[in-house]
Amino acid sequence: MPMSRSSTTNRPTTCKPPRGTLARYRERIVEVLGEARGQRVMIRSVHADGAEGRTAVKPVNLLPLDSQLF
Repeated sequence: MPMSRSSTTNRPTTCKPPRGTLARYRERIVEVLGEARGQRVMIRSVHADGAEGRTAVKPVNLLPLDSQLF
């Protein structure tokens, strides 16, 4: 996910990650499902109890994965 600074503001600008991208959201590894309303993307994650969750989050809150998952 490339990140750059906008020339008119000092806020970072991000591109929406493509569908199927794996990323880190908080303490979880998530899969991007696609665009949601506004400036959000839908993600799918598996919680500690094994339940699957779907959530809409802003792309700026998604971090790229490290080179090693485990």
